[in-house]
Parts: sequence; C-alpha cells; structure tokens
Amino acid sequence: MQKIFSWGGGKILELELPDWRIWIPELVDQFTLNQERAGKSHKIGGRWENLYIDISVVPAARIPIRIARDFGKELLDISSVILYEPLANTLDQKPPFWFNYAKPGESTGLHDHSELSALSGVIYLSAKPSSGNLYFHKDGEVDLEIMPSIGKLVLFEPWMRHGVRENLSDQNRLSMAFNLFPFPLPIMNL
Repeated sequence: MQKIFSWGGGKILELELPDWRIWIPELVDQFTLNQERAGKSHKIGGRWENLYIDISVVPAARIPIRIARDFGKELLDISSVILYEPLANTLDQKPPFWFNYAKPGESTGLHDHSELSALSGVIYLSAKPSSGNLYFHKDGEVDLEIMPSIGKLVLFEPWMRHGVRENLSDQNRLSMAFNLFPFPLPIMNL
C-alpha cells in the first residue's frame, strides 16, 4: 500500500513499511523497557506529549528512520540526512525523534515541526483503527485524515499543520515521530 497526496500546497506519503513484523516488536520492547528513562517535552491534557529516549537504548528506531529517508528521496524527491542526536548549535537540545504514547481518550493538538528540517514522519507501533486519525489542517480546506495501523509510515513536509484525533479505542496508541534534515545541515548563529 502506497499513496502520495498533494494537499494544502505540500506532499504527504502514506505507506506500509516492508518487514515491519520483524522489527516493530523489538522496537516496542526497547521502548517499554526504557520509557521510564525518557526525557519529556511538555504536558498537554495531563499527559507528556513527547518522550525522548537515547538511540543507544532503542537502536531499532534506526530502521524506520532509514527507510523513511530512502522513500522520501525516491518518492517525494526530498533529500535528507538522519540525525540521532540533537542538531548542533541550536537551542533545542532534544533528539530529532520521539515517541508518543496516547491512552484512550487522549489526543494531540494541532502543530507543525522543526523549521530547520526537510521532512517529518510518523510510524505507528501499536494502534487500532479507532485510536485516533492523523489529520492535516489548513484554513479554507477540508482536513485530510489518515487512519493509523501498525507498520504504517506517513511522511510529510515539516511546515504542514497536523494533529491526532482522540483515541477512541480501548488500547493505548504508540507511535514514533521524527524529523530528517537537509544536507548540508543548517547552522544557526547563536
């Protein structure tokens, strides 16, 4: 399954990743064993929105990010590089990948991603169809909705406003989001 959308002036790629049944269980186990060690960004509605875990304890996170970089180049014609550590010389010292863990009834508000990145993405690690659609919003247009499923990758341009609808399922939803960066890497003057 592979779909490319032109929507709201940007591009969105939705696809099921190859061989996800092999590495997603490993990545979920790595997350579960280390989630107590996660750095956190901010609370929304009583839950921590983003959970940051060092790549050394979730090495399986490299797999979908590498695949995303390759599909972004091949199908969206967006070249990018992968970073697993914070971008040097920036104020934001969090890694450019994170986990989102949403219990039933929780959602993620409308936002966009790093202005320095070239491509953003999300991979679903544990999700039921009713666990909250990813939606893209632009004033004056009908929202584009993408239903979650395990192994689904969604790539999009980082400036695109998006959020996640309420988890209406009886299970937690787990996803991993990330930003990929242009080459050469942007350098901020501080």
